[in-house]
Amino acid sequence: MATTFSPLAGASPFRRIAASMWSRPSDPTIYGFLDVDVTTTLEHIQALRRETGKHITMTHVVARAVAAAFEEHPELNAKVRFWGRLEQRSTVDLTISVSTQDGKDLSAARIDDAGKMSLLEIVEEVGSNVAQTRAGEDETYERSRNTLATLPWWMVRPVLWLTDIVSNEFQLHFPTLGMPRDPFGTAIITNVGMFGIDTAFAPFVPLGRCPMLLLITAVQQRPWVVGTGEDARLEVRPVLRLCASFDHRIVDGAQAGRLATTMRRLVEYPAGDLG
Repeated sequence: MATTFSPLAGASPFRRIAASMWSRPSDPTIYGFLDVDVTTTLEHIQALRRETGKHITMTHVVARAVAAAFEEHPELNAKVRFWGRLEQRSTVDLTISVSTQDGKDLSAARIDDAGKMSLLEIVEEVGSNVAQTRAGEDETYERSRNTLATLPWWMVRPVLWLTDIVSNEFQLHFPTLGMPRDPFGTAIITNVGMFGIDTAFAPFVPLGRCPMLLLITAVQQRPWVVGTGEDARLEVRPVLRLCASFDHRIVDGAQAGRLATTMRRLVEYPAGDLG
């Protein structure tokens, strides 16, 4: 089902001012991180692996949590077009960064309508997309990569500018030319934990028009307060740090806080929501 767009109803005066005051991120970026106790999450992942035989990872769990959080807060699933027009996406679509060519290049697994998917459906979709990309069977990616590889350096910027205009401003769909409509969707998710990175933030891609970029870092053993009041005690727990960049033209601090609260719940206690 193709994503459609409609005028964002009920936008506050500040939201309209913010959308018109800044151009595409230059740079209205909010940075923030969220620490999550993943003791229960890791147990749930291991149980699902035994039950299904599938290679379920923290990236899948976080992707499902992000999709469900934006589904729960649809006013944040928006983009800025033209000179400040705010438009709401009709579906929650995710882009998950994937290494290709033995880590020499970077591609993306696009998950359409992820807000309606279960954890296992996301596992299947990501696995299928990654396998297709790494086997060189993703035609859109291959055309884009081959085109950019053959262009002289001075043509890359104008070609990317044209792609942005075609894909985002005019919402035209030319996947055969490597120009899909709304190419990155609601959020871009990248797992940098495999490199042992503790804390990091990603820059916005002007072509993306996403309200959020999320980096998944390495799960670290950290001191954690368990319990409350007189029962509070300090323990060492496995903690996942999620590092987000938000487009302030769409997301403000209060909204980021609500989104973070939802994501924490969905990551920390996945059995009821994601199983």
